[in-house]
Amino acid sequence: MDADHSQAPTDLVSLRIVIVDDHLIVLDGLRRMVETEPGWQVVATCRSAGHAIEIVASMPVDLVVLDLRMPEMSGIELVRRLRRDRPKLALVVLTADISDEDLAEASRHGVSGVVLKEQAPTVLLDCIRTVVAGGSYFIDQNLNAAFDRIRKRDVERDWILQALTPREIEVSRLAAAGFRSREIGSQLGISPGTVKLHLHSIYSKLDITSRVELANLSQRLQLNLDGSA
Repeated sequence: MDADHSQAPTDLVSLRIVIVDDHLIVLDGLRRMVETEPGWQVVATCRSAGHAIEIVASMPVDLVVLDLRMPEMSGIELVRRLRRDRPKLALVVLTADISDEDLAEASRHGVSGVVLKEQAPTVLLDCIRTVVAGGSYFIDQNLNAAFDRIRKRDVERDWILQALTPREIEVSRLAAAGFRSREIGSQLGISPGTVKLHLHSIYSKLDITSRVELANLSQRLQLNLDGSA
């Protein structure tokens, strides 16, 4: 998977997997199931994100299966760390439940598959096969629906950030945070009248009519209105 350690397996031979979950019984069951597949090897089972980071840094690993609910460091933070350290490492989330926000974060940081623990064990094996082959795996209908919502939200957010000028983004950010025109003007070094002109342009571009709608839009799209999600 990662050029630093090996080339991606093309026939599922010598697939080296790390499993991360804070429950020993889950780890043991997953290890036994995964290793029923010819050529698949669980090189480590980890009860914490910190242990997983150490393992991935110290030995060749092709794929990590991880839970989201763990002590000390969340699964999402582990995803961020692994993606930063090993950009091409394959990542699969196995979890009891996942929010839209966590699904969005996982997707943005390159998680290629999400499996719910309530699903049949064979689903995880199918997911691993698909991910190793270069695909994505989100079989649950609720996950697919959430993924569609996230994509639509990201498209709308990107459109807004492109439609507004840098100054309009600054004004929008402060207005959505509840600052009045005089306060916005003071922070940005412009007159209250100029602030109102910017707000008029913002409302026109976004097809809204008030600061309340602007604040609601910012919250719905999870905008900081500073160019980041």
